[in-house]
Amino acid sequence: PSAHTDPPGRVDPALLKSLREDLLRHGIDTTKPVLLPDVDLKLPPLRGANIEEHFYAIAEEQSEPYRRALEQLPQDTPAMPVVWARTPGWTRYDPVTGKLTAIPFPTDTALVFDVEVCVKAGPLPVMATATGTAGCWYSWTSPSLLNSDCTEDETQSGSYQYSGLIPLESELNVVEFTRPARIVVGHNASYDRARVREQYYLHPTGLRFLDTMSLHVCVSGITSYQRAMLKSAKRLPAEDTGWSEQSSLNNLADVYALYCDGGRLVKTKRDTFVEGSLEDVRSDYDNLMRYCAEDVRATKAVLQRLWPLFRERFPHPATLAGMLEMGSAYLPVNGNWTRYLSEAELAFEDLDLEAKHQLAQRADAACSLLHSEAYRRDLWLWDQDWSVRELKLKAAKPASKKVNSSYKERSVSPAGTETDEASRLANKFAYLYETVNRLPVRRPLLPGYPEWYRKLCSKPDTSDWCPGPSGKLGTGMQIAPKLLSLCWEGYPLHYIREHGWGFLVPFKYARDDECIDAALPLEQLIAACPVMELKQFGASSAESSEALDRLAQNIEQTISRKDYYNYRRRQGSAAAAKRPAYNGSGVWCNVELEGCCYFLQLPHKDGAGHRVGNPLSKDFLAKFSENVLAGDGRAAERVVEIARMLSYWRNNRDRIRGQLVVWCDVDCTAGAIIPQVVVCGTLTRRAMEPTWMTASNAQRERVGSELRAMVQAPAGYRLVGADVDSQELWIASVLGDAGTGLHGGTPFGWMTLSGTKATRTDMHSVTAQAVGISRDHAKVLNYARIYGAGQQFAERLLKQFNPTLTGAEARSKATKMFALTKGRRTYRLREELRDAYPTQPPRSTVYEALGLARVCNKAVGELFDGPHWLGGTESAMFNRLEAIAGSTEPTTPFLNGRLSRALEPQHGTEDRFLPTRINWVVQSGAVDFLHLMLVCMRWLMGGSNGGQLRFCLSFHDEVRYLVPERYAHHAALALHVTNLLTRAFCAHR
Repeated sequence: PSAHTDPPGRVDPALLKSLREDLLRHGIDTTKPVLLPDVDLKLPPLRGANIEEHFYAIAEEQSEPYRRALEQLPQDTPAMPVVWARTPGWTRYDPVTGKLTAIPFPTDTALVFDVEVCVKAGPLPVMATATGTAGCWYSWTSPSLLNSDCTEDETQSGSYQYSGLIPLESELNVVEFTRPARIVVGHNASYDRARVREQYYLHPTGLRFLDTMSLHVCVSGITSYQRAMLKSAKRLPAEDTGWSEQSSLNNLADVYALYCDGGRLVKTKRDTFVEGSLEDVRSDYDNLMRYCAEDVRATKAVLQRLWPLFRERFPHPATLAGMLEMGSAYLPVNGNWTRYLSEAELAFEDLDLEAKHQLAQRADAACSLLHSEAYRRDLWLWDQDWSVRELKLKAAKPASKKVNSSYKERSVSPAGTETDEASRLANKFAYLYETVNRLPVRRPLLPGYPEWYRKLCSKPDTSDWCPGPSGKLGTGMQIAPKLLSLCWEGYPLHYIREHGWGFLVPFKYARDDECIDAALPLEQLIAACPVMELKQFGASSAESSEALDRLAQNIEQTISRKDYYNYRRRQGSAAAAKRPAYNGSGVWCNVELEGCCYFLQLPHKDGAGHRVGNPLSKDFLAKFSENVLAGDGRAAERVVEIARMLSYWRNNRDRIRGQLVVWCDVDCTAGAIIPQVVVCGTLTRRAMEPTWMTASNAQRERVGSELRAMVQAPAGYRLVGADVDSQELWIASVLGDAGTGLHGGTPFGWMTLSGTKATRTDMHSVTAQAVGISRDHAKVLNYARIYGAGQQFAERLLKQFNPTLTGAEARSKATKMFALTKGRRTYRLREELRDAYPTQPPRSTVYEALGLARVCNKAVGELFDGPHWLGGTESAMFNRLEAIAGSTEPTTPFLNGRLSRALEPQHGTEDRFLPTRINWVVQSGAVDFLHLMLVCMRWLMGGSNGGQLRFCLSFHDEVRYLVPERYAHHAALALHVTNLLTRAFCAHR
């Protein structure tokens, strides 16, 4: 905030006074702002009259060469060759003469390109095809494919060099080459890019990749609900036909059908690459090369239809420039990468073996419950299969003298004299030797042991066999939580196939007399757990309050006509009416066992209606530290501790070990990874990548969590990065402040700009103090609310954070939080109807608006303007978000990017998907912010072909670059300037 108290001349004094009063109403004192020291920084001159013209100019400069190259692609695709060359490397097919020419690489300024990989032979390419601005076809063939002596074992070395990759800019071992601006188009282009040789070179090139799948997501992306509907074979309901005609799934066949008049792309040959061997590919070479070329033809056809739509809907050049930069991600690694893999795997195996040993000991000890049927009194193992398989011996035969004689021979002492004691023992135990002949030919595994234990053991028929259950037993098995005697909130865990994992809560001290087949150990359950008394049915004050709260929500749902997202959460009202007075975090599922006990589901992170498959999974490990989930004894604690340590590596090891690392030397001391980033992978245009962009921060006790630290700059280079502070909160606050024309003109804007964590005046601290929760929890709730989450979601989060909260307490806190932040929803009577209803207040509540609508027998929308938030710290921001999301053509506030065609309001369905559109405004605005940052950094550090900067990766609100060591401090300063200029652009917009 500025230290000057005098407002700018253009600000109306009355407005300024009103804004200050509004801030004061929310407890914000504007007379004592926290001022930051001034910075004396000389900024580079702008290109143009203002910041908007500047960004347009530099983005146009960076994207124009690639756009021009794309537009030079010929409309007609040449006829495919009938016979494809079986020579290693690139071959050019003359479209006129049909002549085949071996070339180092295609030189077209724009190429449409597709790569094929034989999965069983490893990640390196086996063939590729392309067509480009020269109007001819190209094919590339791997030398290993043409070498009939080469097998899968030889191609899966795990240590890959440049020689196995596809050249697009240089010959092998040529590092210094011209780097003109060229562009390659592909569907899921990052997969193809990871097989291109020059992309692994340390020095950046001018080659960029454009992904038609990302273009499709920008133009016609869909929500998870829409994706599920399209994947289902069922006929879509009438209300879904509008958007379904405007979109499709992301695979090339569906995208081709959408944009190319229902064209069909045959993909059956793909199975050969997925399931076949190199020999299978060799034997069907021409057909598979033609299949690859068909994908190129389809990709080009999609591009020709999709490119004009993209240019129309995303007119600012910074969008294209940012996408091309995102598609050039590069991760340098060194010998520490292989060390990281081996040490993480070794630690994983050691700890996993220890956990299995602990579980095996618990399983061995549990077998003793078979004696005196003690298992019937065990709270966890009572429902397991305790049947045993007996060892049936053959009928005894009369003892033969030969056997006795043989035994006596074995009883002779080493000295050759037979003692009286040996003779006595021989006679006493002779019958045991006779039983050898009575054993059955096929002997059962572990006779006398319970069936559940036998299933954990294996027969001694392999060389690595070991006795006991340790070989099969692990934390992912269904028996593990029971062996560890796990409890949720003090109640024993139980599993029902239809409902997943839950726990048993007794509600009676004794069973009914008619319960005959009783197996549940009720007496022991009552001794260990409190009995839940059934309350008298009838509305309590808390339930009445709940009904009122839900009434308002039901009205809003009627107005906004939300559909699928709510029907999945609906529970039967009859079951809800019978819910007992249970105040924990368990989920009621209307399951009763033996007339004396309720089964409640464990709370799933995705909400009610989802089953928990494993209470020892990573989503539940934090509950052990909170003592919500607890085990019996030190062994259980250790197994859980190990599960927490292994959770990251267990879930990510295959993806991490499967990274394609290309080394520049045989000693594997320096190399690179090309992360397969889908630059616009979601509806909000957020980039997606399953390994690097989802990696958590390094934690000492989590094996393998130091993944991102393995990205290490080579000698002479430095990694420079920055985290944009509260990016999405700032974007949302700017949208709210835009209505006032002043930074910090709304309570939300002031807290974002001037609030600090130290003085507890920032947004998260204020929410935490008002609601009585921790600042960390308040931060999650604040972001969830800005993303469009409602009050019910906030209640679920509050109970997830603190399972001891009752439903009423969670509801009270959520209601208080929403009243403080979002405010109350009001409706303004239409201007033309005010004289007809003079007694109606200027701003009507939900109930008042509904009451008038009922009296007039009309819809609320016929009498009132759209809803308006009032009285909250974020009311102005939510009003602006809903105005953008509810417009006929929603666009991002910064770069004017249009919403997907599948989500745009259609006649009669304007309010459908409104929460999703609100979420899109914030998150897609953040993508605009990122694209602007990338463009500005490229400008500051030397232009599109400058060798001073290489983009590494962006995740969350962070960006990282690789720069020569001598430019490291320049890059750090450039990031600060970039942050300033980007925020200035957004504020100016």
